[in-house]
Amino acid sequence: MQGLLSRGALLALLLLLVPAGAEDPKAPWAIHFTHGPLETYSVTYKDGSAKTFYYMTFTLKNGSQEAAPLRLSIKATVGSDAKKRKVMPALPAPDAEESLRRLSRAADLKNVQEINKLGTLQPGESVRGIAVFGTFHREWDVATVNVSGLEPYARHCRVRKYGENGFTVFHRAYDAHNKAVLQKAGSEATFEDVYAILRHNVVWSMKFHREGDEFAPQVDKIILDAEGWGLADPAPEIVAEPKPPFRH
Repeated sequence: MQGLLSRGALLALLLLLVPAGAEDPKAPWAIHFTHGPLETYSVTYKDGSAKTFYYMTFTLKNGSQEAAPLRLSIKATVGSDAKKRKVMPALPAPDAEESLRRLSRAADLKNVQEINKLGTLQPGESVRGIAVFGTFHREWDVATVNVSGLEPYARHCRVRKYGENGFTVFHRAYDAHNKAVLQKAGSEATFEDVYAILRHNVVWSMKFHREGDEFAPQVDKIILDAEGWGLADPAPEIVAEPKPPFRH
């Protein structure tokens, strides 16, 4: 117990020395995600029927000094407007995957479930994957693909609390969240900085749109509009505050 208290006191002291607005230290582990385009592939079956799959190849690399647990999740939210949106997780698709491995000349491509079965990604280690989402509806024109599991779901970090208005976090994924909290709190709001255990779902988010109409969506060009860090549900939550709050 004495050792834990001493460590907590040291952490509180270090946090007091961090300038307001500074970014927290990096997570103990982080997985770097790179990807190919969002594309289509059509499979024709023996009975003459055909199915078009939307897919993306990707690479994960552990650039940190610690082993990273593999709890990857990739989901596409597809729609034509706010009333027509569907969430499609990347699931095993043996027919499409076998063909796409041949097409990509990459026999080592693993689906999300196969990657997670590996358990961990060691420092410096990489794994190549394929995310197959199934068939998008014919009228789709926008899609967001979110990748979670690239950083810890829970971490110790500095949090700035604005009472009932919420809290901000010095993290690259929190830009939109922080702006909303600050707008709600107002310029004269008081705050307190605490060292907290935060539970959140940090994602790498990619936004696409399709050029074309609903008559032949499988051949239309798909454009990547933007990508970067963001947050996904469930909303961030402070689950514990190991030390009493300190104030600026």
